[in-house]
Amino acid sequence: MILIGHKDGSIERASNSRFNQKVKGFNTHTIIGGEFAVGKDSDDIAFKTLLGSCVAIMFYDKVQKIKGMNHFLLPSTKNSNEDMKYGLYSVEAMLNEMYKLGCKKENISAKISGGADIMQLTNAIPNSSIGHRNVEFAKDFCKAEGFKLISEHTRGEHGRLILLANDFSTFIKVTQKSATDAKIVTEEKALQTEITKEPVIKEYVGGVDLFNDDIKKKDEPQMEIELF
Repeated sequence: MILIGHKDGSIERASNSRFNQKVKGFNTHTIIGGEFAVGKDSDDIAFKTLLGSCVAIMFYDKVQKIKGMNHFLLPSTKNSNEDMKYGLYSVEAMLNEMYKLGCKKENISAKISGGADIMQLTNAIPNSSIGHRNVEFAKDFCKAEGFKLISEHTRGEHGRLILLANDFSTFIKVTQKSATDAKIVTEEKALQTEITKEPVIKEYVGGVDLFNDDIKKKDEPQMEIELF
């Protein structure tokens, strides 16, 4: 049974038989922007997500063998609405579901990925891009809450596809300046319009399957590597 947190704050319990998409030999669930997923290794379901300036925080309880991954668009909001698109609410909601399954903070480690400056705005204030803010939030959250951050794969100028499998195994494929990057840029323009104000939110539709040879280039080393 996989627990899926949706953008509206609802939690879905999904049967393992529902996940038939194969990625690198794993049955896989795709997490889109504003969602999270939690599952046991024994479910044998991997999680994947496509990130631009957005960030995924991944948690793993080494005793319970339970993993979680979210995909948030902004660190937090001044509004009181509970919204999975924001990192603070998303990560707390995800951890709450992990705790309900018996996870304990002292057994949980973390990885983070994403936060690319994919828009490459020339007039952006240094260290104020949404990607930078998302990464700093994720790192600060883990530090403040006492989670050991064992690795990160963040920033850069291209999108990345993350695959989280059993035993906290994590894989990455970095996109190129291609139709895929262009798709991510289009979907994130609304987030980059105002750096100093709360940006307007536009739904971010991820889930593009990049585990193929379409985006590989001869001059791009390590396009598919085990991450961390």
